[in-house]
Amino acid sequence: MRLVALSFLLSAVLLTAGEDPFEPPTGLQDFARVHTINQVGTPAKVTSLVKAFFTPVEEGGLGLIYDNAYTRTLPEAWRDRKANCLTLTALYVSACRAIGLDAWYGESVRISRWRREGSIIRYERHIVAVVPNGAMGQDLVADFLPEVRRGVPMVVHLDQSRVLALFHSNRAVELMEAAQLEEAFRSAQVSIHTDPGSGVGWNILGVVQRHLGLDTEAECSFRKALDVDPKDGAPCGNLEDLLRAQGRQSEAQVYRDRGMEIRKRDPFFNAFLAEEAMQGSHWPEAEKHIKVAIRLLPQEPDFYLIQARVALAQGFRKDAIRALEKARRWSAPEMRARWDSKLALLKGEKPA
Repeated sequence: MRLVALSFLLSAVLLTAGEDPFEPPTGLQDFARVHTINQVGTPAKVTSLVKAFFTPVEEGGLGLIYDNAYTRTLPEAWRDRKANCLTLTALYVSACRAIGLDAWYGESVRISRWRREGSIIRYERHIVAVVPNGAMGQDLVADFLPEVRRGVPMVVHLDQSRVLALFHSNRAVELMEAAQLEEAFRSAQVSIHTDPGSGVGWNILGVVQRHLGLDTEAECSFRKALDVDPKDGAPCGNLEDLLRAQGRQSEAQVYRDRGMEIRKRDPFFNAFLAEEAMQGSHWPEAEKHIKVAIRLLPQEPDFYLIQARVALAQGFRKDAIRALEKARRWSAPEMRARWDSKLALLKGEKPA
């Protein structure tokens, strides 16, 4: 299996030389000032600003719509009124800084997503914005992921150069998927030049090099990715795939074992393995993996949905109901209707 580490999904748009994808669009500063000028205190300002981002244009807001088709530059998001969470976060950070708030980027270390596309497994990480709350002593975290998650996220600081590098490495992935390999290679190189310490950047460069037939260079890039970020399992998967293709089976097994050791502590990876097992009707294996995921992150409602599906497939109706009740318990109030509906169907009741 080839493993590709992504922060977010992109489209095939090649930036012109020297273009800054995070250049604040004309009008952003005035927009931010208008929507925060009457607010007192940091919490009120950031709340008003986030609300204004999604308020319809006819009501004076920006009317932004979450769209993960690709990662836009800030001017593109301003023009299209669409953005994914990376661009939304960058736009928000830029708007906060425009009105004097000390916003910075962070990575939510307990949120990720794994999904399969053919022979490629995507690993998507999650970026948030953080605004210090001064004397109150508590950071204000803006999380633009569409799924509502309960609890306080664990966040590590990211320099803007790292976020820019992620942007360019993502562009490389999209250009590669659009069969624009030379352009993808250039974008991957820009990512590395922007932040040589980005394991994601080195890993993506290696993936592009493999598509270009540069296996020796790709191996070097994957090893560099592990050097700068030994806790990232994605380069392990890519090295395993490359080495097996070359008949270097014993070396490949080393990286398979290392990758599994790294990823076994990732609750979302265990949930992914549970879903993979479900696809093959391997119910005991699916049950084992989802139990691990829940043990690692017991407040994630979607894990209980997987557990309910596994139980129901084996005819354990009461276990499925208990799992859905736990999902409801850990959901935000505005999401509980989703679980009420599922529970009513499972219990044979009419939804309220």
